Amino acid sequence: MSATPRGSLLHQQALTVSGLFTGLTLTSLVLILNSPASFHTPLGALSGDDYFQVVITYVAIVSAMSSVSTLAYLEIAGGLAQVYSFLDSFGTFIFLASVFGFMGILPLILSPFTRVGAVVVLLAEGVLVATYFLGRRLPYKPRPAVL
Repeated sequence: MSATPRGSLLHQQALTVSGLFTGLTLTSLVLILNSPASFHTPLGALSGDDYFQVVITYVAIVSAMSSVSTLAYLEIAGGLAQVYSFLDSFGTFIFLASVFGFMGILPLILSPFTRVGAVVVLLAEGVLVATYFLGRRLPYKPRPAVL
C-alpha cells in the first residue's frame, strides 16, 4: 500500500491546527524566557529557581512535541506517508499529548500571579478533560432532520 498522491484532507486541516498550536507554545516559551523574574517565585517545596526550571522545561517539551506532530502531519497531508500508518498514529498521539500537556502548563504559568486563579483553572481543566473523554465514549445518536 502506497501513500496517497494527493494527501489527506483531514491531515491538511489538522496541520493548520497543529501549526497554530506550535506557534502558541513557542510564543509562550519566548514570553516566559523574556520575563524570568515573574517565574522566580517559590511554589510549595520548589525554590524560585527550581520553579523557573520546571516551567521552562515543561513548556519546551510541549513545544517540541507539537513541532514533531506538525512534521508528521506535513508528511501525511502532502501524500508522502500513509494515512493510518505508524507516523499518523504517532503524530496524532504527540499532538494530543502536547494539547493536554499545555493545559497542564496553564496553572503553572498563572501560579506566580494568582494562586487562586491557578487552582480554578486546574479544576476547570480537570472537568473539561473528564467531559471530553466521557463524551468520546458515549454512543452516537443521530438527530432527526429539521424540515
